[in-house]
Amino acid sequence: MSKKQLSLVLGQINPTVGDLESNRNKMVSIIENNRDADIIIFPEMALVGYPLMDHILDPLIQERNRNSIEILKKLDTPSTVILGTFTKPKDLEYKIQRFYNSAIVLEDEKIKHIENKRLLPNYDVFDERRYFSFDTKYEPIKIKGLNIGLLICEDIWDDAYENKVTEKLVKNGAELLMVINASPYHINKFLMRKKLVCEKAKNLSVPIIYVNMVGGLDEIVYDGHSFISNKYGQIIFKAKGFQEDSANVILNLDEPNSSEDQIIKDLDWREEVVNALTLNLKDYYEKSNIFEGIVLGLSGGIDSAFTAYICAKAIGPEKVNCIMLPTRFTSQQSLDYAEQLCTNLGMKYKIHPIDDLFTSYDKSIKQTIGDVEFDIADENLQARIRATILMYYSNKFKWLLVSTGNKSEIGVGYCTLYGDTNGGKNVPGDLLKVQIYDICSWINREKEIIPKGIITRAPTAELRESQKDSDSLPPYETLDAILKEIIEHGIGSEFEYLQEQGIKLETINKVRKLYLTSEFKRRQLVQSIKVSSSAFGIGRRYPVLKKIKF
Repeated sequence: MSKKQLSLVLGQINPTVGDLESNRNKMVSIIENNRDADIIIFPEMALVGYPLMDHILDPLIQERNRNSIEILKKLDTPSTVILGTFTKPKDLEYKIQRFYNSAIVLEDEKIKHIENKRLLPNYDVFDERRYFSFDTKYEPIKIKGLNIGLLICEDIWDDAYENKVTEKLVKNGAELLMVINASPYHINKFLMRKKLVCEKAKNLSVPIIYVNMVGGLDEIVYDGHSFISNKYGQIIFKAKGFQEDSANVILNLDEPNSSEDQIIKDLDWREEVVNALTLNLKDYYEKSNIFEGIVLGLSGGIDSAFTAYICAKAIGPEKVNCIMLPTRFTSQQSLDYAEQLCTNLGMKYKIHPIDDLFTSYDKSIKQTIGDVEFDIADENLQARIRATILMYYSNKFKWLLVSTGNKSEIGVGYCTLYGDTNGGKNVPGDLLKVQIYDICSWINREKEIIPKGIITRAPTAELRESQKDSDSLPPYETLDAILKEIIEHGIGSEFEYLQEQGIKLETINKVRKLYLTSEFKRRQLVQSIKVSSSAFGIGRRYPVLKKIKF
């Protein structure tokens, strides 16, 4: 094999935080099954999982990390292995940040080199400066006769920094750049990576190998989609998305052409979101290793229908238990739609009426405080009764309770604490209502899976007679347009273009007030799944107590 050609394996694995033995075994299997490879590359922090958070401070994790590196080092393989983990060198012993985020290079049963991350992200979901020190070395290393520049995730995103890591590595002789990543997913994230990497490859005239993690960790989804750009900025290989992949790729460094159109298919954001939610829920369910099924409350509405669909895809419909909890306000139409959905998906379906419980509560309350007018407290009581029953099923049968609230409702507090917000995982919590309608129509593109009536009916919580969401909120198209602006740009954003579209300032201010006064609910919500660039939950930091006039 000539100097200008490399056999590469991109080990796009799904690690579990703290399970070093399992993560290591994934690496060992790939290494042993690819003995003809020149270089085998694994993602950032792949040995320990990412983000490790404060577990990095645990002596047990530190010891297992060292031991695992020793085991991998001693493997009898002709390949050079590059993997991500943390290191704790002596020179950082007395610093607050005692660790490096590192790429370990193993060759000939030795640690050939350790490359440390230079740019440490401290925004959105990232909190690296809490743990890591940054390095200031920019020298390529010689691997298989080539000068290779090693980068770790944020190092490639150096356009926003004064420190241009990629340029320094190439200036110092790098003929090829390799980037190991734990890059979280959000809608259109791959297109952002592709644009960044391909432009750098073309401008610097070097091929770039981008290896990304895959899997779900709490609210984060890692989508994989590892890829290689040649020095002309053309994609010559892309790994699968949202699943493990370890394909063997022959890289010709001077390859002038590619079949990029065949490699890069048009990525439908709706399919991506379905895959991301499915992967995260599946990993949460399986990696927890404590559940024997999923339970959720069906309402006959679109949010619970969409959630049920994701649950069925994630763990199989035979393990999904859907429960309808009707009261006197629940229409027959809702019952029929819920049953049809379960039939279409092959899920278990049970009706558990709660009207007698609601009546008992109502009677007890009246005996104590007298006859009072039916209002929002009575509406919320129904949601909390449902939550109690669903939690009973969850505890009784070891089922994961999945909640169904969307981002629009969460954004304005149109949800009940300890009611419909209860659960171990929220599936649609980072999707606006209009996005859920769009995705459900996509789900039905070939055949009707979600009953059409669920999609076309007016949204209703059915907590009082003839209730509609529009009684309390602007139409979702309007609400979501305002919320999107607030969430992405802040409450002080300019709203002229929305007013030009016919949205009244009075409506905008109403939504802003609802958004501000519902922060206490968002602080207590169940863990959701991040699929947008501006999600409620991890990476978002706002105080509950504040007073902002507008």
